[in-house]
Formats: sequence, C-alpha cells, structure tokens
Amino acid sequence: MKNISYSDVMVMPTYERRYFLGMLTKDYERKEEAYEEARENEKSPTGGKGSRTSKVSGKQLKTKMKSGEIPLK
Repeated sequence: MKNISYSDVMVMPTYERRYFLGMLTKDYERKEEAYEEARENEKSPTGGKGSRTSKVSGKQLKTKMKSGEIPLK
C-alpha cells in the first residue's frame, strides 16, 4: 500500500481507487485501535501511584520481613 505513487492512483479507475482507499482506511482504523488499546493498558488504575492496597509503617514492614511474611530476594 505504501508503494503506490500519486500518479499511479490518478491513472487507476475509480472503483480501484475506492477499493484501495477503503483498505487504507481500515488499516488506519486498526492501527488506531491498537494504539488506543496499548495506551489504555499502559495507564495505571490508581493514577500512577502503583497498585498499593494498604499502607504499612516502617516498623510493621521490618517485623513482617523478619517473620518471613514478606520474602526477601
């Protein structure tokens, strides 16, 4: 589709131009949908603050790490 020049398009019969224009439009819409999907999947649901569900203080964190509730790498 990208290798068709302007002069080639102007020489084509009208029905062929419509066909290729339809193909180009479908291709553009498909790429736009894929872009929008990727963009939606990229955003985090909490506004960029991660997926934290609860807050843990430093002391609680140390205790949980020592007890083995939170595994160390």
